[in-house]
Parts: sequence; structure tokens; C-alpha cells
Amino acid sequence: MIQRAQTIYLVLAFACMVLLLFFPIFSIEVNALEGDLTIDAVFGKDGDVGAGLTEGLFPMSYIFIGLALLTFASILLFKRRPRQLLLTRLNFILHLLLVIAIYSFYYFGSSLVESGITIPDGGTVEVAFFMELGFFFLIPTIAFLFLAIRGIKRDENLVNSLDRIR
Repeated sequence: MIQRAQTIYLVLAFACMVLLLFFPIFSIEVNALEGDLTIDAVFGKDGDVGAGLTEGLFPMSYIFIGLALLTFASILLFKRRPRQLLLTRLNFILHLLLVIAIYSFYYFGSSLVESGITIPDGGTVEVAFFMELGFFFLIPTIAFLFLAIRGIKRDENLVNSLDRIR
């Protein structure tokens, strides 16, 4: 049945993934201490986009749309619980890897940004990261997918226990 609790969790995870297409994840501000170089960039669905930067090589929107479609496919597989469980687990693992990659770049990426910027005077660069609204849509999706996996397992165990009675 489509009215199960895990369907609600999958719909909420789908909504969070779609909202990532509209809100940036974090912003980057680069200031040269000796010069007048200032770069403001936003990391979101289009990759790194900002003044003085070229667009990211691979837009993140492809990944967000792929994960959202995977979640939507899990919603439509409500009649085949084992396949729904497999697809939801795959979605959970891929989303977890995405979150780990984005958060590690947020916390440890300042050295990468500093090494990518060259200042003609040989000065130092100060890099600051700021969280945006999309940053907070990443974590609830993991929780919703985990709760959906638990609900699908619970339904599968219930069906298996009823098969034993027959």
C-alpha cells in the first residue's frame, strides 16, 4: 500500500532533495590580505559559481536530480518491498557519500581553495566558508531514508511472519 509510513519518509526525503536544487549549500569568500583581491563564490546546484571564477566542471544538479529520481523510484516500488528496500539502501549509501564529500570539502577545503588562487605579489589569502540554507537539507534526508528503510524492513518481516502461519 502506498499509505505506509515509509512512503511519507520517502516523500520527505524527495522534497529535501528537490529543495537542494533551489538553495545554495555554502558560500566561499576569498580575500587577499596584501592586495585588493576579493572573490565571492556560491557552492550549490551549479558547482562553484562566483565573481572571478569559472563555473564548476560538473554541476551538482545532476547528482541532486539523480538522487531525487532514485527516491521517487523507491516510492513507486511500494508493491515490491524487497526491491524497494534495495533501492532505498542504495539511495541511502549514495546520499551518505555525497554528504560526507560536501561536509569534508566544507571543513577541509580551505587549503584547496588557497592553493588554487595565485596572487602576483606573493601575498597570503584568507578563505572563509559560510553555511547556506541548502547545507541543512542534507542531513534530514539521511534520517528520512534511514526511517524508510526501517519501515520497509518492518513490513517485510510482518509479511514473512504471516507466510509462516499459512
